[in-house]
Amino acid sequence: MDRFSCDGFSTVYIGGGTPSFLPPAILERVLSVISGYRHDDLEWTIEANPEDLDPELLSLARGGGVNRLSMGIQSLEDGARKTAGRRGSADQVRRVIDMVAACWNGRVSADLMYGLPNQSTEGLARDVRSLVDSGIGHLSLYELTLEEGTPLERSARAGDIRLPDEDERADQYDAAREALRAAGFEHYEVSNWALPGQRCVHNVHYWNMDDWLAVGPSGVGNTSSDDGGFLRLENAADDQRYYADPSASMSIVQVARPDAMFETLMMALRTSNGLCLKDFSRKFGIDAIAAFGSLHQVFPESIIMDSGFWRPTDRGMDTLNRVLVSALSNMESFHRRVDAGVQESRQ
Repeated sequence: MDRFSCDGFSTVYIGGGTPSFLPPAILERVLSVISGYRHDDLEWTIEANPEDLDPELLSLARGGGVNRLSMGIQSLEDGARKTAGRRGSADQVRRVIDMVAACWNGRVSADLMYGLPNQSTEGLARDVRSLVDSGIGHLSLYELTLEEGTPLERSARAGDIRLPDEDERADQYDAAREALRAAGFEHYEVSNWALPGQRCVHNVHYWNMDDWLAVGPSGVGNTSSDDGGFLRLENAADDQRYYADPSASMSIVQVARPDAMFETLMMALRTSNGLCLKDFSRKFGIDAIAAFGSLHQVFPESIIMDSGFWRPTDRGMDTLNRVLVSALSNMESFHRRVDAGVQESRQ
């Protein structure tokens, strides 16, 4: 656990909500608590809605040590923004983006969505080009997922709004992808693109299944166990219970080694870096090919073997589920054979 000592954090991420909505005095207090962990290599990100941003808030964040800003743009088309329930008009958001470009000297990331009602393929490609031209070096592109019970889901179910069909969503994604490629962005994770040197280090830790701590209601941390499994540290979702006693409200879930093995594979294959087979074997004491099968041979269009890594192709990132279904089936068979061998040796 010494990696979590005062000077051992490599990243800090304030999000999972909208910290930019906090009153400045409270946000400044939060930043001052964390500032004791600052060091030259620390990546410190804060999430923000563009409607909340102004030069004073940017100055407060910069003075507190924040060096990476993540903005939830979603769309720069007014029709799509309205039906998605986003605050502010597209023109207002564009003015904020221009202000950030002028006032902020750290890195900037933006989130866009596709598959929104009233969103056009041409509009999404134009949004990407606009953000890239503003100097944003990291872009996350997420497909709309309707959460049951939300106003948008109820409107879609009632037929009050029309969602783009599968072909339209595919066209939107392709248009955004081509605009990002033309601007020199690397597709380094299923939903994430970045200019060289501007990948989100914090999220890379998640995808590598490294250790991390989480503070706040509903936060989830992860630490490695000696047997190769994980301890999942889950904070209470209830605000009052959490604030009454954060430690006592936490539940600890043991993620057994087989599940940890599969999670490690699944997260690694979401990224262009892929899975290092030697590191996997060192961590779990099991050969990945023995556990999951020869994925690069079974799915050559999706997974390649490259310098001891399983790496997904561009197509593989888009069609990962079938690879994972096969890997899970092979892993279950592998563990049944191992268990059978153990039982036989005991007889």
